[in-house]
Amino acid sequence: MNLNTEIIKGFIEGLRPEQRLTVSQWADEFRVLSTVSSAEPGKWRTARTPYLKEIMDKLSVNDPAQEIIVMKGAQVGLTEAGCNWIGYTIDVAPCPMLAVQPTKDMAERNSKIRIQPMIDSCPSLSTKVRPARSRDSGNTVLKKEYPGGVLVMPGANAAAGLRSMPARNLFLDEVDAYPLDLDGEGSPIDLAKARTRTFPKKKIFIISTPTIQGGSIIEAEFLTTSQKYYHVPCPHCGALQILKFDRLRWKPGDFSKVTYECEHCNESIQERFKPKMFAAGLWMSTVPEMDSIRRFGYHISSLYSPFGWYSWAQAAEDYEKAAGDIPKLKTFTNTVLGETWKEEGDAPPWESVYNRREMYPQNKPGSKVAFLTCGVDIQKDRIELEIVGWSHGKQSYSIDYRVLLGNTSGETSEVWGHLAKVLDETWEREDGALLSVRLMAIDSGYNSSEVYSFCRKYDPSRVIPTKGKDAQSVMISPPRAVDTSRSGKKINDVKIWHIGVSLMKSELYGWLRLQKNEDGTYPNGYCHFPQYDSHYFKGLTAEVLESKKIRGFDRFQWVKKYERNEPLDCRVIARAAASVIGMDRFKDEHWNYLVTNVSFQKKNSNIGSPPKKKKSSFWDK
Repeated sequence: MNLNTEIIKGFIEGLRPEQRLTVSQWADEFRVLSTVSSAEPGKWRTARTPYLKEIMDKLSVNDPAQEIIVMKGAQVGLTEAGCNWIGYTIDVAPCPMLAVQPTKDMAERNSKIRIQPMIDSCPSLSTKVRPARSRDSGNTVLKKEYPGGVLVMPGANAAAGLRSMPARNLFLDEVDAYPLDLDGEGSPIDLAKARTRTFPKKKIFIISTPTIQGGSIIEAEFLTTSQKYYHVPCPHCGALQILKFDRLRWKPGDFSKVTYECEHCNESIQERFKPKMFAAGLWMSTVPEMDSIRRFGYHISSLYSPFGWYSWAQAAEDYEKAAGDIPKLKTFTNTVLGETWKEEGDAPPWESVYNRREMYPQNKPGSKVAFLTCGVDIQKDRIELEIVGWSHGKQSYSIDYRVLLGNTSGETSEVWGHLAKVLDETWEREDGALLSVRLMAIDSGYNSSEVYSFCRKYDPSRVIPTKGKDAQSVMISPPRAVDTSRSGKKINDVKIWHIGVSLMKSELYGWLRLQKNEDGTYPNGYCHFPQYDSHYFKGLTAEVLESKKIRGFDRFQWVKKYERNEPLDCRVIARAAASVIGMDRFKDEHWNYLVTNVSFQKKNSNIGSPPKKKKSSFWDK
């Protein structure tokens, strides 16, 4: 073959249009899973998670779909599908792209654990994204430049990162963890979507595990689509069905033989049939009239987790462990079923709780109380607090409720000294054991600087500042340093604990509805109270959960029906302190150890002798 023939051949090859791969085809050919981010490192196989194929291919540049929404459980591969789309964009269809995580910290972690390892392990990507060590490479933790485009990875908690650049492709991950309003500029999702307006062939990929019904972003998005579910055939009768948790069958406490009962033929399906069932499955709309060629919504639970990942047996065990425990049931519902949790926001009548008061004396814990916590609420002219004793099965005993009158402005105010004395008190149990407050938690929503100053005087194992967050999906989030000032300089020597107050109020109201067992014992979570007056119980049940329209979406908010809700706040804060201590992880041996491993030697201390409660008119409001 002469030189002219070679030139002509090369010219013709150059005119041939580049093959347009789909995202799933690109992943099967080029994606290599790293040992850093995957439990199954090696070559990607879409056949392992066949339900992801349609979702990924809707993200391909030649598909007309513009918005793909997935409400999901955990461990089904959706985040890796998003990574495949990022890799495909860099390699096959380069363009400006935003990949948004809930926070900047999460974006950095995702980049280091998923994105950079994906680039390093895929030769087709590493040749396009220059190493970060190269001068002016354009490759940083949160920014990856490549021929024809750039990937920027901001956090949804910073408005600047969401209005910094136009983007044709937009990946919004775990949107239920995004703030509802960002720096007063509105929804971070709306801000991010605005970056795609100038692109007629835009792609928007939104995924998340859901949170609270009526407050879940991903649920609100999903319900506006045709709501596709993955239907799989029964290996016995061939009938198609959606995998549902209530079709799992097992003997209580025995998870060695968990099977699935077909809703058509009632035959038992062993989990080993998963690969065959998934390979033959298909996505079907449950609201066909909402079908669109531009917008698609999918739902998938963790029951579809591939064979060898999260098993049906594990799902059954997790469900049994969560039974009767509202926070665990909520987590199970959100992360395993991929469904929203309905908060029980109707307070029980205060009279019903008032009428089951008990005759035990205040400031005299029963012999079953393992430890004490103190929840503190700060007001302008007083400090209110509740001392709560906790026993096996998360049963609680109100030991005392106090109102410390005094102006709370200023660190030297006398009322802060009264609060400090509570930490020095000791309570004698019925059996002679001595208990002190294990952990005091203080709400920092009012007079924050004074709260931080007080907390700074004590070890965090004794006193912590807290702040309530209605939308938080966990009871307690890891503590975060807050900026405080001393001598004109910013310091961050105080760490604040954020409380999921909506979740805790829902749990408390569930506990307040519990009744004594027929045999005279009490169920887990039962709340015991001494002979408090009616105002305490009105305050304890002061709020209800109501739906309100916020920026066009239904949002649930706690609304006061009785002006003095401090007893509710104090109880929630005391519950948060118990969670920080680790009560939600306690097993029988932990409770037994705490109950027995206490001092029985009396000391010269103020044993359960509170300051005399002054009568004050605010209780009558």
